[in-house]
Amino acid sequence: MAALIETLIPRYLARDLTPEGIALVRENADAGVIGARLGGLRYPPWSPAFVAVAGSRVVGFGAVRDRTHITQIQVAEDWHGRGVGRRLAAALVDEVRRREPATSAVTLNAAVGALGAYLRMGFVPVGPRLTWRGITAQPMVLRLT
Repeated sequence: MAALIETLIPRYLARDLTPEGIALVRENADAGVIGARLGGLRYPPWSPAFVAVAGSRVVGFGAVRDRTHITQIQVAEDWHGRGVGRRLAAALVDEVRRREPATSAVTLNAAVGALGAYLRMGFVPVGPRLTWRGITAQPMVLRLT
């Protein structure tokens, strides 16, 4: 997963990031950090999380933090447009619904370049774009019915 994220930084993830933001993404994309979050050993823990695999290759990854906030959806560049991100998001939302049946929404902070994809998935922008430590993102919500 760390290798997947690293391949996306130059063209996609760094598009709207400052050098500080790129450094933060790289720091959090470290395999040890990802493993610690998946294992619940580092805050915020990521659970649930799903991996999309083609053969022996990881082509996508998605995770939730704070029970209802999608924190990661990453898809290998050559797998863009094939529905991998949509299926990862759907699996994460389904699992949030299963684990948190009383919740009314799932949230995420979308990278500017991913806004269109999230809009097609039913997420809607809420509030202004945020910039934190060099990362600009649009808060979005998917209302659950």
